Formats: sequence, structure tokens, C-alpha cells
Amino acid sequence: MIRLLCGLVLLLWMSDGPLAATPALNADTLQVPLRGVMTVLHDADGELSLADVSAPALASRFTPVSGDFHGGFNRVGAFWLHTPLHVPPGESPEWWLVLQAPWVSLLDVYITRQGSAEPVWQRHTGLARPPESRDLRVGVIALRTPLPPGDYALWMRLAGDRALSLEASFWQLQPFVEAHIRQEGILLNTLGMMLLMAVIGLTFGIHLRDGSLIWYGIYVAGVVCTSLGATGLISLVLPDTPELAARISGVAICVSILGATRVAVRIFTMVRWLPRVSFLLNTMGSLAGLGAVLSMFGLYDQIVGVVNVLAMIVCVTGTGAAYYVTRRHPTPDVVLYFLGMALYAILQMVIGLRFFNLYDSELISGWVQELMRTGHVFLVLLGMAVKITSLRRVEREAERERLKLASDMQASLERQVTERTRELNGELQARRAVEKKLSETLSEQRSFLAMVSHEFRTPLTVINLVAYNIGHRHADNPQTLEDIARVERANQRLVSLVDACLSNEWLDNATMQVNCSNRNLAPMLAELCEQRRIVTGRKIELVLPDGPVFVYIDAALVQVVFDNLIGNAIKYSPPHAPIHVLAHRFSSGAVEVVVSDRGPGIPANERTRVFERYYRSPTVLSHAGIGLGLHIVRRIVMLHGGDVWVDGTYTAGARFVVRFPPVTAMQVEQQGALH
Repeated sequence: MIRLLCGLVLLLWMSDGPLAATPALNADTLQVPLRGVMTVLHDADGELSLADVSAPALASRFTPVSGDFHGGFNRVGAFWLHTPLHVPPGESPEWWLVLQAPWVSLLDVYITRQGSAEPVWQRHTGLARPPESRDLRVGVIALRTPLPPGDYALWMRLAGDRALSLEASFWQLQPFVEAHIRQEGILLNTLGMMLLMAVIGLTFGIHLRDGSLIWYGIYVAGVVCTSLGATGLISLVLPDTPELAARISGVAICVSILGATRVAVRIFTMVRWLPRVSFLLNTMGSLAGLGAVLSMFGLYDQIVGVVNVLAMIVCVTGTGAAYYVTRRHPTPDVVLYFLGMALYAILQMVIGLRFFNLYDSELISGWVQELMRTGHVFLVLLGMAVKITSLRRVEREAERERLKLASDMQASLERQVTERTRELNGELQARRAVEKKLSETLSEQRSFLAMVSHEFRTPLTVINLVAYNIGHRHADNPQTLEDIARVERANQRLVSLVDACLSNEWLDNATMQVNCSNRNLAPMLAELCEQRRIVTGRKIELVLPDGPVFVYIDAALVQVVFDNLIGNAIKYSPPHAPIHVLAHRFSSGAVEVVVSDRGPGIPANERTRVFERYYRSPTVLSHAGIGLGLHIVRRIVMLHGGDVWVDGTYTAGARFVVRFPPVTAMQVEQQGALH
């Protein structure tokens, strides 16, 4: 097999085609290929003009091109191609110059009279130029060339940063369109089939968790994109962004090399048979992956030589390793893998040798390359299918063994489950009894707490009234007024505790009803802030939007919410620090009210726990309270379909945000019906 491959490469190297005569654009000829009739001059500096190359002094520097032009990798300078043309007398059909130049960035085409340097027709096109430089929007460059009878000279200047090649022909329009449609149809069908193989590989690879299939799908997708770039179809899809098309092509080439290395290592299990070769191929693949990243940033032209060297190393190393593994383990799937790898190696070696201008034979044309590309992809997929079939057979046998073992274990497992179920039922009944007793105890405790809290309200009211009367009668005694103030503060704390307990009990009542209506929140906030300002003497800054702030709420419950939040802000902030209350109405109709203070703030790990029932932060245990206020706030807000949270971005103290949903049309209609 190795001798066969070496002989084929030698044959490709030595093959050559005959030179043809001067082309004549005869009316009865459908196509006039320029293969074998062109001569080439390498402009090392890229500074020669049409007048320079058409001068007799440089005629001797032009050398014949045997076949289509393959200039190889030449980053500096340009190539000039020349061929004579003859248009016979008589009625001449419309001729089109068709150029297949996949990687030529700048392509300047001139037609002059024989012996003259003055162009009678010219066109400037190429990948780096806009699609308007072509006369037909197809994958190849098609230029309309209206030429009257006479003798002409065709001059073409090629420049670019990749391996330059050109295939040129003159066509009559109708035959060209028919041939091009036929060729592109075959190409698109081929690429479509390959894309289907990529999808199959990715789908089955993900489903079976098989890395070789996944990398196969990635590799084939890269091959498809590479073919699209080589045939100019990407430029048609992205006509206004040639740079993006070039980047996609470069990424696809690098990804195909990366995928090829990963597929070869996995399908031939090189980690087991040839660990050093496996490491080398993986390293080459990683370098190709790095090249794909660089290509994304438009740097493929700088690394194109390295990429081709990598591809050739992968071909030689991978094919040799594949042959070694095939000799040691000649199963049907491995043989198919090797045949696919051999086709891939021949194809890549031809591309690499042409790139470095070491091989320019026409034995393997572009269509033969596409056929080889499709063939090797199909062979690898067929090998994977054979391997999956054999693995399925092994899995079915293993499945039968597992079913037999499961059947033996099922009876034992059922006995254990029955015994354990009996034990769990006993534990469950005992737990339910404990939970029922605990629920009854909690219900009695809450009822007792509500009763005691309710009974406290009358004595506390009397105490507050008596203290007020005593203070009124002894208004001229400062000591008495100070004692009365202490009594009132203590009484207010007791009233707050009683109200919190009663509110909590009322909220726990499942039969409670929320009496909501469409209310303007602004007057309520203004009244609460004014009351707190009068009672405490604190500075409370209220900011309201222009116009009413309508929300669908139970006014009594929502008043409890903001009274709690403003009271907490006063309680936990320094005496002279202001309290900020801000109301904001969104365009959606939602309303947010923000209460901020300059206190110690709330640690991040407690911002959700502060809303739990009876929770009190260790940092505020010196202040009076039982941990029900914020719990009641949250329950009331959630009853209204809103939300309340601690703003973690505020670092000057504590900031609570209350958000109410927008008032709906149905809520407005319900309130109108009630009125």
C-alpha cells in the first residue's frame, strides 16, 4: 500500500501536459480554454505596469505555463500572465472571460491590440474588490469581453497573500450558464451530502457521547466551509464583506486540520498503539486550533505557510501511523479508516505541494479533488457505521447478561423494599402524631398571644392618656415632663409590640380578605412622613414624581408597610441623619418606593433572612423589637402581588425597595362597578 501511494505521488509529480496553439474565438466554438497557451512573468517587486510587461525587452522573461497557472505561495510581488488572442472576421458572438481564481486578492485583466500597450478593454476584480467588479454574480469570475475581429493580447496581473492559481477560459454566454449550473449543482449536491454527514456525526456523537463522531462532524463541517471558500460560494453569500469571507475560509481550513488530527487519533486508538504519535498529532491539532483563533482576527494570511506545513506533517505522520495500526489490527472499520486517511493524505499533499510551487500537474483537477474529498469523508463515516454496528452487537449481548442479573436481584430487592416500607409507615405515623400535637400547641400559643396582646391595648391606652394629662397639668415642671416622655416612649414600644403581634396573627388567618382599591400613594406617604417628622423631630426627605402615583392596594395594610419601614429607618440610624423616601413610577405602570437611611446597614448574608419571622440581626440586639416588622411588611406586599428587597448596591446604610405591579384595566373596571 505504501509503495502504491509513493508511485501515485511520483506520477503526479512527473505528469505534464502539452502546450496548445494560439486560441481563436471562433463563432462555432462554445468554449476556448486557455490551459497550456499562457506564459507567465514573476514581478518580484510588484511594480511593473502593463506598459512595462508588454515592452519587447521583457518578452524573453515570460515562460510557458503547461496547463492552468499555479504560482504557489508568494507573499511579495505579483504574477503577469499573457496569451495572444485571435477573433476571426465575420459576425462574432458575445464572449465571456471566465476565471477560476480562488485565493487571488487582486486580479487586473487587460486586453490590448497585438503589439500595443494601450488597453482596449480592462477590468479590475478579485476577492479584495467589491462584487460589482464582476458581470455575473456566480462562484467564478465572469467578465463580458466585447471584441471586434482582430488580433489581441490578454494580460492578467495576479497578487495576493496565499497560494495563487488561475484557470481561464473564454465562453459563449448560453453554454457557460448551462455548464456552470450543471457544475455548481453537482458541487452543491456533493457539499450538501457532506454537510448531512457532518450533522449525522454530530448528532450521533452527542447522543452516544462518542468523541470520534463529534470530531468527525466538526472536521466535515470545516471541509465543507473550505470547499465553499475555494469555489467562491462564500463570497456570493457575503458579497459586501470579502474580509469576513476570507476569515471564515481561514478558520475552516484550520478547523479541518484540527478535526482531522482528533479523528485520526480516536478512530485508530493511537493512544493505545502509538502514544508518541498520538501526542504529536494532538499537538499539531492544537496548533491548528490556535491558527483558527488567529484567523478569526484576520491573521490567516500571516500563518498560511505554517498551516500548510502542519497539514503536510499530519498527512505523512497520520498515514504512516494508520498503516501501522491497520497491519496490527485489520478489522473492517480500521481498513475503511485507512482508505479514507490515504485519500485525505494524497489530497492534502497535492494541495501542499502546489502551495509551495513544487507540483503543478493537471492530473488531479479541482473536480477530482472534490471527489476525493467526498470519498474520504464517506469512507470514514462508513467505517464509523461498521464500528457502531459491532459495538451495538456487543451491547446487546451485555444487555442480555444485565437483564438476567437484574431478574435475579429483583426478588431480593422487592423483599427488602417491603420490609423497609413497613418500617417507614410506622415512622411516618409517629411523625404525623408529633406534628399534629405540635400544630395544636402552636395554635394555642398564637391564640394566647393574640388574646394577651388585645387585652394589653386598653391598659396601654389608659396609661398613655393619663401620662398626657399629667404632662398637661405639670407643663411647667421639666423633671415631670422628662418622666412623662420616658413613660410615653415605653408605652409606644409596648403598643408597637402589641400591634406587631396582632398584625401577624391577622395575616396568619386564612379567611382574611384584602380590601383593595385604586389609590394614590403620594398623599399616604406624605402624611406618614409628616407624622413621623412631628413625633420624632427627624428630617425625612420625600421625593414624589409629578402627578398621582396610583396603585391597587388595601390602604390600611400598605400604611402598615411604610410605617414599619420609616420607623425602622429612624430607629437604626443616627439621630441627626436624614431619612430618604423616594417614589418612582415606571412607564409600564409599576411603582417603586425606596426607603433609605444612614445606619449600619444589613450584611449581605442577612439581606434575605431579615424578612423571616422573629429573626433579628445580632448587630441590632441592643434595639427594642421582636423580629416581626419586616416579616409583616413582606407578607403584606406579597399579598398585593408585589415584592420587597434590600438593595445590595447601597453602601451608606440600609435601603429597602418596595415594588407594586401596574394597575390593570380589569382592576379599574371592578372598582368602577363597586362604585
